[in-house]
Amino acid sequence: MPLFESKPKLSIEQCCRQFYDSNIFHSKTIGGQDFWSIFLDTNQKLVAEVDQSFLSVDPMLFRNEMTALRMELFAFACSKNRKTDKYAIRQSFFARSYLEENGRLDIWGIMGEYNLPIAMSATMDATGKPTPGAIGRAQVTSVNLRRYEAVKALETIMKDYEDHQIGCVNLAVNFIGADIKRADSVVVKLLCSRLASRLGCDVNLKSEALFRLAAIILGFYKGAEEYLKSVDLQG
Repeated sequence: MPLFESKPKLSIEQCCRQFYDSNIFHSKTIGGQDFWSIFLDTNQKLVAEVDQSFLSVDPMLFRNEMTALRMELFAFACSKNRKTDKYAIRQSFFARSYLEENGRLDIWGIMGEYNLPIAMSATMDATGKPTPGAIGRAQVTSVNLRRYEAVKALETIMKDYEDHQIGCVNLAVNFIGADIKRADSVVVKLLCSRLASRLGCDVNLKSEALFRLAAIILGFYKGAEEYLKSVDLQG
């Protein structure tokens, strides 16, 4: 018997499908209810415990936003798992294809709403505002250059891409320079603010409610990281 159990060898496409199927779209059922629904119901109630205004949030809206946010954070984790932009782009292509296959392209549009604050975080300070002065200008120049070079490297093949594929590339490249593990937690703060705003309760939520939403967001990223560590990605 081997001392260490070998990890399953998966392509990024197989890895994504397995994660999306088992955790979101075709998750296991408990008592006739799928696990993803149970998770969402439980967490919506946990937030409502500390701020009853959250009870007015439509459960379907909450489900759609959390589904998009979880998929975007999985994509973000994938982009950090390997130091290659092409790898992140393959993930982006598959995510859109998977949603189209499942009749949920509406989620793809919502994912873009969370991609933007992640992208913006690369040049922001702890308050969520652009880093001021020379340091800020240097950050913008550096991040823009890295993103430009990533797209430039694909220029020869992108001419054959359809418009939606070019959109996939842009979303993947936006992760360059962003880091959810920054000590100031700016990525989580920005995502939490965007989520609350899209749920229609932004500044009206109490700080403890925002803290609980932030914990869910960080949990999504850490869960994606752990999942990616459990497989041996190929290609």
